[in-house]
Amino acid sequence: MQTTKLNNSYSKLKEQFTLLCNEPMKNHTSMKIGGPADLFAMPETKKELIALVQASSKEGISLTISGGGTNLLVRDKGIRGLVVCTTKFKQAIKTTKVNSETSLVKVSCGTKLSTLCNYTIDNNLMGFEFAAGIPGTTGGAVMMNAGTPEGSISDIISSISIADNYGKVQTIDHDDLNFSYRKLNNISGVIIDASFLLKAAKSTQYRKKYEKILNKKRDSQPLALKSAGCIFKNPDKGEPAGKLIDMAGLKGKKIGGAMISEQHANFIINIKDAKCEDIIKLKELIEKKVAALFSVKLQTEIIITGDEK
Repeated sequence: MQTTKLNNSYSKLKEQFTLLCNEPMKNHTSMKIGGPADLFAMPETKKELIALVQASSKEGISLTISGGGTNLLVRDKGIRGLVVCTTKFKQAIKTTKVNSETSLVKVSCGTKLSTLCNYTIDNNLMGFEFAAGIPGTTGGAVMMNAGTPEGSISDIISSISIADNYGKVQTIDHDDLNFSYRKLNNISGVIIDASFLLKAAKSTQYRKKYEKILNKKRDSQPLALKSAGCIFKNPDKGEPAGKLIDMAGLKGKKIGGAMISEQHANFIINIKDAKCEDIIKLKELIEKKVAALFSVKLQTEIIITGDEK
């Protein structure tokens, strides 16, 4: 009975929207890993995005929101329900001058973070230099409170707009947003756009700082390879996760088609048709060895989703 009801719900959704069925999620993640999504959509407008959220809720279909898939690991059996990928939802970036020193920049959730960074450089606005080299979409960056030692999203965000299951859009200001390390907490809804408060700066000054951070990241991280970024959060104190994994002698360790990067030990890369299970086994090996050697319990930074059964 449940299967019949679900099939009917899927059919109703397919009548309303342009959807892909059994779409391989490996086509939509930077790690190039992941089984099929039952239904998959790539809305191009705010109206369509909100309508998809409303319809999936009305039909009782599980909803997963995905951006660039740059910090996402999807299990080999895929994702049940509807996956909405926001990468085609790109409204024009808007800037409103607050005063002579600051401006408010509003950007849609599907806009690449790198596009936003380049926009701020071109418009002499400072604040996003910490984000040099961080992949993915702006919406994903907000949800993950993306950052580096130089700063994070929570430092410069002014507000976000979210849509709930009924299609109602509300704006949440900075003071009401609950950020923690690599996470935006207690958000019930889908991010539509975000606004950032940025300072005026000399273009050459900002560009040089941005490029310095970007070059440092390129030299130290395997940015061009199939990975999902840092696997673990850095501990609150002591050595960073990558250093602990390196000290544990795990650089270059392989399981199946996956390998712990020899360039940066907090990255696991897909070197040859890796499965999600290969990544998880390496992750568990790291956790056990680091705990045994250094009494440190590493916390996962990437999002792991999908059907385990």
